[in-house]
Amino acid sequence: MSLQKYTALLKTVELGSISRAAEEMGYTQSAVSRMIADLEEQWGLDLLRRSRAGVSLTSSGKRLLPILRSINADCSELEYTIGELHGLRRGLIRVGTFTSVADMWLPRLLQSFQRSFPNIEFELKNSENYSEIESWIIHGQVDCGFVSMPTANDLDTVFLQRDMLVAVLPPDHPMADEAVFPARQLTEEPFIKLNEVDYEIARFMDRTGIHPHVRYEVSGDHTILSMVEMGLGVSVMHSLLAGCGRYNVVWKNLDVRQYRDIGLATAKNVRISSLVKLFVEQAAGRSRLL
Repeated sequence: MSLQKYTALLKTVELGSISRAAEEMGYTQSAVSRMIADLEEQWGLDLLRRSRAGVSLTSSGKRLLPILRSINADCSELEYTIGELHGLRRGLIRVGTFTSVADMWLPRLLQSFQRSFPNIEFELKNSENYSEIESWIIHGQVDCGFVSMPTANDLDTVFLQRDMLVAVLPPDHPMADEAVFPARQLTEEPFIKLNEVDYEIARFMDRTGIHPHVRYEVSGDHTILSMVEMGLGVSVMHSLLAGCGRYNVVWKNLDVRQYRDIGLATAKNVRISSLVKLFVEQAAGRSRLL
């Protein structure tokens, strides 16, 4: 029964709400509140600070959080090992990611992983904010996450691949056959911009002092590629997306280099299950083939 109470507390912290934790766990709100109250009474400590904005850990709760997460990981490891002994290998891996990785890497990585572990389930959580993904990992909302390196000190990160910013041109663009595309030329062309914040592109524009002539703002990378293909403008994107191959566009290196180092991170000093370790190892192995 204590394990259920630990899970109730961890889930409440993860979601920031007792009612949301109860809904996800299939309990009533009062049952989850009672489990957390039982822990507070048993240990003689206040674990949660309650406010209109939700719940957060007290200083005592923060001290205990890594231990509770380690116990939870040990329980997952136990279930996984028992499943292995029965030939089942069941489990859940929660992964934080951003769009270009989710589009270009994850489908092939998941396909490869599930050939070896067909009964493993995945829960994917997406954000274009690298700091948000790091926070998910640190606070146990995901087991691992794709990030831009370097990362916070609270993370252990495996380097996967360097990803460059490149210009994307229509196939009949006058500079389609040039060796590189001058970054300054972006101010002279109709530019198609992603309306979400892309930190690498924003840093590139700040660093070069370039302010493109934005003709269109759109909500997805694939929309940009389709519009560039139709000759509506040019854009700047990550070279990772060049592997898509579904669009008739020209990818050109810029004369000013900007890149990101992509890694896969887990929380430091927290027990990581064998299943998550296997996923990280396979991701690192697959990245060398991309």
